[in-house]
Amino acid sequence: MATLSFTLAIIVGLLVLGILVFVHELGHFIAAKACKFKVLAFAIGFGRPLLKWKRGDTEYRINAIPFGGYVAMAGGESEEGGDGKEDIIGAGNSSKPIWQRAVVALAGPAANFVFALLTLWVMFIYGVDRPAFMDSSKIGVVLAGSPADSAGFMAGDSIVSINDETVNTWEHVEMRLAQQLGDYTMTVDRGGETVRLSLQIEKFGARLPKYPSGGLLPARFPPVIGGVMQRGSAENILAAGDTILSINGTEVASFDRFAFIMREYDPEEGPVALSIRRDGESMNVLIIPSYDSASGRYLLGVEPAAAPSRVVRYGLIAALGPTMDKTWEYTTMIFDVLGKLTTGKVSAKQLAGPLNIIPVSGMMAFQGLSTILNFMALIGINLAVLNLLPLVITDGGLLMFLGIEAIRKKPLSIQTQMAINKVFIALFLALFLFVSFNDIQRLPDFFRMWR
Repeated sequence: MATLSFTLAIIVGLLVLGILVFVHELGHFIAAKACKFKVLAFAIGFGRPLLKWKRGDTEYRINAIPFGGYVAMAGGESEEGGDGKEDIIGAGNSSKPIWQRAVVALAGPAANFVFALLTLWVMFIYGVDRPAFMDSSKIGVVLAGSPADSAGFMAGDSIVSINDETVNTWEHVEMRLAQQLGDYTMTVDRGGETVRLSLQIEKFGARLPKYPSGGLLPARFPPVIGGVMQRGSAENILAAGDTILSINGTEVASFDRFAFIMREYDPEEGPVALSIRRDGESMNVLIIPSYDSASGRYLLGVEPAAAPSRVVRYGLIAALGPTMDKTWEYTTMIFDVLGKLTTGKVSAKQLAGPLNIIPVSGMMAFQGLSTILNFMALIGINLAVLNLLPLVITDGGLLMFLGIEAIRKKPLSIQTQMAINKVFIALFLALFLFVSFNDIQRLPDFFRMWR
């Protein structure tokens, strides 16, 4: 079953990536047609065509390697009856005004950006299912042996600030800790007492972190029993609706905390002592867990009640505000990460490529429409920004060539451009191999997540 789910995630992820690539290339295509460029090919993917058809002067292709795509345009010579070879915007198309070639180069990233805006707008109109725990900064679990455990954090603490920046939602907590600054000074509220703690999060490499957020997990589920398994240890002892107050004398603020304590259960300890509240009355019960061979653990046979959540919806006009806020957040986040990569605050081993983006996209799709729309917007904005960087082989590189041409009043020679391109293509291939190696290192982590 897990293999089937993972396969479906890959298929859905390829579809998501294909949509984003299609939008990017469609932007180039529409702009090229509007500016009267002769478009020879519109392709999704690289390599040998699996499917192709021709309409007018343009051949449409779906290629075998589903990473990327391209719009091939005729060089300026071919438009005048020359050799008809495919050429880049800045080289052979010197017969076209610079501004038209710039428009075609900008159209791809612009299409991704506009698509991201529309995607977020639709998401906020459709409604975002927001779990209740995201509206709180309360810690539900501190993973044993984690940096947070060593720092003295406790389940039930509420995080007040991180590096003197106020936080009041778990979303804020995750965003701050995801920056991996290494050292964090955090203030928590512990039963009305203010406590200052220092958290050191070791920078992880290509593998997924062993302790997400330094070992701090939110209180996702309230400590309420949603169901009791038949023939389980707790049958006829516990009932749906019971609230777990403590286990073996340890208070639990969430079902997550209760579950983690149960994971550490040793049969030599004897029965588990639970304090529960039922119909407004407190009572104490003793239960002997039974061994479950499938999970390899001792279980009581209870499951949590559904986590409370609320659906946040906006009207057509009201959705514009959060859409612009989220777009700005994602755009600035990219530059923040690029800055930290440059200074070494973020390891290059954390870079991910298609082999990671595809399964993650599929996983997001299984979590609901709003989640996948949000993820598509994030990746779309990433594509837009990264394609505008002056890296020669990107759209930003073409714009750089056009800028040079505007200053020199003539383009660089095709030989010069091709020589520069060869260098940067080699660098791009090296980068692609590097991120692919990172992706391959993470694959065992993804497989574990689907088990």
